[in-house]
Amino acid sequence: MTIYSGKTIQDAVEQGLTALSLTQDQVEVTVIQQPKKGFLGFGRKPAQIEITKKNLAKANNSNVHLKSETNHKDHESTTSDEKTIDLEDVSQQLANYLSDVIKAMGFSFKLKLDIKNKHTIYIDIDTDQESRLIGRHGRTINALQNLSQIFINRLGANNVDVELDTANYRSRRSDALKQLAEKTARNAIANGKPVYLNPMPSFERKQIHNVLSDNEYVITYSTGKEPHRVIVVAPK
Repeated sequence: MTIYSGKTIQDAVEQGLTALSLTQDQVEVTVIQQPKKGFLGFGRKPAQIEITKKNLAKANNSNVHLKSETNHKDHESTTSDEKTIDLEDVSQQLANYLSDVIKAMGFSFKLKLDIKNKHTIYIDIDTDQESRLIGRHGRTINALQNLSQIFINRLGANNVDVELDTANYRSRRSDALKQLAEKTARNAIANGKPVYLNPMPSFERKQIHNVLSDNEYVITYSTGKEPHRVIVVAPK
């Protein structure tokens, strides 16, 4: 593990990126130590970070492979798992499993299943108790979504994402995250200090990163361990 240091988080990140010849969107930054100014020269500590390269090649190879599978169904590189995965069957098993779980939670509901593409299963949960189903800060529906993801992974559908929704919550949440990202960036720039957001799931953190990826005045990174991992928006 290589640790990079600097007077600020940004200094440490820039040193690491220069040393690795990588750009910010190619890495995951983990903050190990926040910088401290100390008092009268005592207790001063530099910022320390760890930089991990994202496995972009793996993702790209996966996309190419799936494209090849579509155009050449008998291609020898297609794995046996991909040959045997029936997405409709997986989706139906998931719907049955999810129905049992939600019934046990005491909800009256209907499920609307939509296979958007070979990588995404979308399930809308129609209920008159959507606020209770969503939970505080989306905790309940996110927990159900995580449980659903684990379920289909065990069926071998590792390249398929599950998205659970109710009362258009995901769209509304996406808009709220965009506004939060922009507001947080303004605060970080105005105060000249990093701003820590509340813990959120990885797919929501990704939305924050994406919204601010082109902002030339701030940098975003994640710190902490799941399920308490948070995004930090810091001025450059």
